[in-house]
Amino acid sequence: MPSSDYNMISKVLDVVCALKPASILDVGCGNGRYGFLFRECLDWNQGRFNRDEWLHQIEAVEIDESYITPVHTEVYNDVFIKGWLEWIVPRRYNLIFMGDVLEHFVDWPKALLKAKTNSSITLVVAPNWEGSIAQGAWFGHEHEKHETVLSPEKIGGKCLFANSKMFMCGFDNSGSGILRGRTLCK
Repeated sequence: MPSSDYNMISKVLDVVCALKPASILDVGCGNGRYGFLFRECLDWNQGRFNRDEWLHQIEAVEIDESYITPVHTEVYNDVFIKGWLEWIVPRRYNLIFMGDVLEHFVDWPKALLKAKTNSSITLVVAPNWEGSIAQGAWFGHEHEKHETVLSPEKIGGKCLFANSKMFMCGFDNSGSGILRGRTLCK
């Protein structure tokens, strides 16, 4: 089951819980970790435990159906099984989250542009080190291969966090200024 660097969890949640987006699309949701945590901080922690009480629409698109578990159906409003570049985005989202996914695209600029075009805010978390390119087909899953090495400078946006291993950048696609005042990379 694909996963992400656990050291990024609190940083991602700090941003998402502060933004309180009404709608989120989790691109390449993998094991569903972030969907679960988004649901927890946005609805469950507010006492909205039942699906019909949820105020936040959290959806996912995942290329590999074998990753989908009962957890996904409990935390996401919808999970679409499709490749990100092939999938037709049904609507504009307040936030599109690309957590440890952009590095899997040969044409990562096209994947990022699609997210930016279909969201008010795009949040990208990705590996920031040359050695990450060595990841091949993870346990036989070809889509887990890292195709490119990324950096905050390479993808642009507002750098919200970076160290020698990972980074997080945000894009204010609507010009709302909502990311102003957020921690900048050093």
